Amino acid sequence: MVINHIHSVTQKLVVLMAEEKNKSAPKFVYNCVRCGQYCSKVNGVPVYFDDLSRWRKNGTLSSISPNIGMDMSQGFPQLVLETKEGETGCPMYDSENKNCQVYHDMPLNCQAYPLGYNGEKYFVTDKACQGLGQGEMTADQLRTQRDAAKVDYEAKVESNTIVPLIYSVIMGDLVDQSRKAMENMSDEQKDQLQDIMKEDEDCSQSCFLHLNFWHSRVEQGTLCTSPPSVCQSNCM
Repeated sequence: MVINHIHSVTQKLVVLMAEEKNKSAPKFVYNCVRCGQYCSKVNGVPVYFDDLSRWRKNGTLSSISPNIGMDMSQGFPQLVLETKEGETGCPMYDSENKNCQVYHDMPLNCQAYPLGYNGEKYFVTDKACQGLGQGEMTADQLRTQRDAAKVDYEAKVESNTIVPLIYSVIMGDLVDQSRKAMENMSDEQKDQLQDIMKEDEDCSQSCFLHLNFWHSRVEQGTLCTSPPSVCQSNCM
């Protein structure tokens, strides 16, 4: 009788301990398994001004900067680690050895991966990540991951404000240079430029006409995002 009672109490304690452990265990569990699933397929890793500042201070910016480009796929300029032509994935990822060349100081976006933050709540950015649900994750590790996601979000907001401004300044300078160049061209040079552009079957109008239209868009306050040296039908 006493033995049965002790056994019953023990079972209840085991159940209570298991429930308590489940309550304290993080719902988000992630441990990198170095599968390369994301790193080898991502098309442009977001880079923020905080990343550039950090890399400049620790002396690694010079080695990373050749891989930094401008992405316009979201409708606004964004700095990214640009995928090399003819290749896939992050340019800093060694797919053969499955190793990140900047693992010691990854971009903030990579430090937060695969956890995201939108200013209100946290969410998984890549459900295909093979590290999700792998191993265990302590409350401290979860806190660190959440902090990284929040820092990534704040850095993104800041960069999304600053980068377009810098882009506008650069484009504005190009507009001025283009206008001055056009003013200094002779009629013969303008005719030659028109003839050159007519040879391009994909060009709908001559570069001269495009430049004049582009300049008029600028004066109207509507800046065409195409370079002034390129005629594109979507700018017309």
